[in-house]
Amino acid sequence: MRGHSWASSRRRAAGLGLLATLLCTPPAAATDNADIYGRWSLTRLLDSADIAAMPEREARALVGTQVVIAQDRFVIDSRTCRHPSYERSVDDLPRSFREQGHVSSANMGLPDPVTAIDARCTHIYLKAPGRIVVQWDGYYYDAEKLKPIEK
Repeated sequence: MRGHSWASSRRRAAGLGLLATLLCTPPAAATDNADIYGRWSLTRLLDSADIAAMPEREARALVGTQVVIAQDRFVIDSRTCRHPSYERSVDDLPRSFREQGHVSSANMGLPDPVTAIDARCTHIYLKAPGRIVVQWDGYYYDAEKLKPIEK
C-alpha cells in the first residue's frame, strides 16, 4: 500500500510541476516573431506589382521611413494596422510572388523557398538576419532593422 501512495504522490508532483512550467512560459506567438519585432528602416524600393495603390512618386518618398513591427501593431508612415496576425508560411519564391503579388521575385534578393509573413494588412518576407522585404500598397521595399533605442 505504501508503494502505491508514494507513486501517486510522485505523479501528482510531476503534474503540478508541468502545470507550473506551462503557466509561467510566455505564449509561443510572443516569442516566435522576435526576429521581426522592432524598428525598421525602408532602405530601397525594389519593385512594384502590376497594379499598385499609390503613385510611384509617393512610393519612392517612403524610402527612409521607419516601420514599427510590434505584437499588437504594424506601423508604416502615419498608417497603423492594429492586431496583425503574423502568420508564417514557407513558399516557393517565384510562384508565390507571381500568384500573390503579380510581380517578379528576381529583384528581391530573397531566398527560395522564402518565409512569408502575413501581417493581415501587408506581407513581410525574411531576407536575412536583420533584413526583410516589406510589401506596402503594391510596392516592395528592402528594410533593415534599426538598433534599439538606448534609455
